[in-house]
Amino acid sequence: MSKYFNIKQKAFLINMSESRDKETYESLSGTIVGRSGDSIALQIPYPTDYASQSSQARKHTFKLNTEAMGSGIQVIADLVKVEAGNILHLKLRSNLEMYQRRQVPRIDTTVKLIQVQRSSSLEAYRKEFLRITDQLKSQGVPANLQMQDATVNLGVGGVRVVCEAKVTPFALSLFLLDFDDNDTPVCALGDLVWERLEKDSRMCGYRFILVSKADQERISSYIQAQRKKQKVFVPQAKAYWELLDRMVNDGALKQH
Repeated sequence: MSKYFNIKQKAFLINMSESRDKETYESLSGTIVGRSGDSIALQIPYPTDYASQSSQARKHTFKLNTEAMGSGIQVIADLVKVEAGNILHLKLRSNLEMYQRRQVPRIDTTVKLIQVQRSSSLEAYRKEFLRITDQLKSQGVPANLQMQDATVNLGVGGVRVVCEAKVTPFALSLFLLDFDDNDTPVCALGDLVWERLEKDSRMCGYRFILVSKADQERISSYIQAQRKKQKVFVPQAKAYWELLDRMVNDGALKQH
């Protein structure tokens, strides 16, 4: 099974644990650092809480998603142990699926934005995400919330933003995005996928790893509306499997 995965290959883990919040998309990005038989070792570039005693007491199941030979591949994987250096050891189940990868629609646009980043663990960011989303649901937008207009490249799966050239970005960032649609801002946690210097600024690309499914739909609707307004082709809705916490075969989770 592990022959489909290469050392140093980038991969995503999408939370498919039975105990997960099924209204939220939750994922991790990592690099494959080991493989053997039906096992994979994936290194995450930021601290997680999976090594904690409370986390180890629960069963964690993921969808491992990556690319091979131009096609997308995904398989259910169970967390076995966590090694020092944020290395997750996973046992693969015998339900490998291959699918046609599609480019997720994106748009260059201007939105009101707040980006919060600091040197914190994934668990600390998750708690802040939950605090903010709960506050937005129960109390609405705080009166003192000051958001700035920002030019971004936005997709359902992530965002490209302009950062200060002299500031080294952290691995994780929390985003609030306001689409001026008479609704509360979208809240999403992103991990840094790439960065590059351009003249006097630094361009940073983030992948959303924690966002409500309702906000995923809002982002998708906003992009479609903006593409129509800009007279850009709007493709028909398709399944982008790296953004879904399910398999093509819905019975895959029951296979061991």
